[in-house]
Amino acid sequence: MAKRIFVKNFSVDKCGYHLLVPPCLYGMTNAEKILFGPRYADVFLGERFFVYQGVYNLGGYFLAKELRSLIDKTINLIHTHPKKINAVHKKTYEINSAYLSFAKETLRKDLGKLTNKELGKIFLELLGWQEKAHQHALITTWFVDSDGEDLSRALIEKAKDLVKRSGSDINFADAFSILTTLPEESLGMKEEKESLKVLRRIKADARSKKSILTMKDFSHIPDTVKSDVRRAIEKHFEKWRWMPFGYLGPAYEIDHYLKNWSHLLKQKFDIEKELSRLQGWQNKVKKEQKTIVQKLRINKKDQMFFEIAADIVFLKGYRKECVFFGSYVLDRVLTEISRRLFVSLNQLHTMTHREIWEALSGKRDPDMIEINARAKFSVMHYKKGKFRILTGDQARSFFEKQNIKEVMVDTKSKELRGTCACSGQARGKVVIVNTPEEIPKMSRGNIMVAHTTFPSLVPAMKLASAIVTEDGGITCHAAIVSRELGTPCVTGIKMALQVLQDGMKVEVNADEGIVRIVQK
Repeated sequence: MAKRIFVKNFSVDKCGYHLLVPPCLYGMTNAEKILFGPRYADVFLGERFFVYQGVYNLGGYFLAKELRSLIDKTINLIHTHPKKINAVHKKTYEINSAYLSFAKETLRKDLGKLTNKELGKIFLELLGWQEKAHQHALITTWFVDSDGEDLSRALIEKAKDLVKRSGSDINFADAFSILTTLPEESLGMKEEKESLKVLRRIKADARSKKSILTMKDFSHIPDTVKSDVRRAIEKHFEKWRWMPFGYLGPAYEIDHYLKNWSHLLKQKFDIEKELSRLQGWQNKVKKEQKTIVQKLRINKKDQMFFEIAADIVFLKGYRKECVFFGSYVLDRVLTEISRRLFVSLNQLHTMTHREIWEALSGKRDPDMIEINARAKFSVMHYKKGKFRILTGDQARSFFEKQNIKEVMVDTKSKELRGTCACSGQARGKVVIVNTPEEIPKMSRGNIMVAHTTFPSLVPAMKLASAIVTEDGGITCHAAIVSRELGTPCVTGIKMALQVLQDGMKVEVNADEGIVRIVQK
């Protein structure tokens, strides 16, 4: 009998049961049906388990053979049936757009005036949209590049081959980066443009500018700020504060924006130049893509391969932005439910959607012994249609018995290899930034190193001369943002945080996916 070897595929810093029970229970199965058809349900990911400690997901595990089969089948489908992929992606955009609309509508509701039944219905509907949005394109935007960056490597090899065959002087890494970038504005880019326009209004009014420049307490807008400028600040704050929310928050407070604008004013930041760059970004990418297609004489089939890859990169970011906004709104709903059930938010986050509904509708009181046990250690396990949640000794015993593939780390290595996410080279001092609290360590020109990146780390990413992450593939957040910034980026270096340390000097050759330690 073949050995059942599991691989750790993901972990999430903070994530409630409401988000991961549905994928473990039926979301993965539905994702397979959506992409490959009904008869493929549970063919690939027939068994999985997710490990939890309170609200921290310590890992999602899949059988190595099943995961490899899924990835190989998906890449083959991209090559052989691109229209099928495009149809799934088109539907994914529609679902996420509807999810966003429903979440915005929910945000406008006075939840305190709703009955328990009405509140429960909104909770289930919002969660239902979240599940639909998560299931569609989950395989193409996550799994396909999640275990060895197969898609990224295939695209890099294709770019190398095209450059070689054409005899062009185009850098293959530049070709790869540009061809896998969709010339569409992300919500993050839209927020940045609107933020700069608010900064322009602050700068144009002498009194408001002085007020922001001389601030010492950033917890509120100074009374001396002109009324129309104040309204613009408040409007921007309310519209965009959800961006770093993740799955359980927190959102930005007003101090984030006031500090950023004050800092930019002190640096005499060129607002018009940056706005011009952002506004011209789409046309610039389109022009560069057209030039590369012509110079490399790329045929229609290969063009389609790169176009699908670019769509995957953009769609991954868009799906995440939608779920972050949805989670921000869901947090409002859960806060009201928590108040009514006399259960803390952390306890509510370790309850399943069904348990929350039953408690809210009065059908069954929360099992506090079970909920508190989950906060210590728990395992969600699915195998061929059967789902269970294990806690305590039973959960630990189950986890310890599993055969999990180890990631070998050579901590003495002076050369680390990953995957090119955005081309370019840089040399500088390593600064490790995994949390927003570590951003002040960054100075312009540093090499930013992180396990993974997310929206609240973007201010640090803007200062970096290169970005290095353990999280990998062209669909990861670092890859997406580095393209928008034009910053060299290497992803998928699994040992980065165990080898690289603050203060080390390194050379980053993103074209080849290499980070070399120059001085320890």
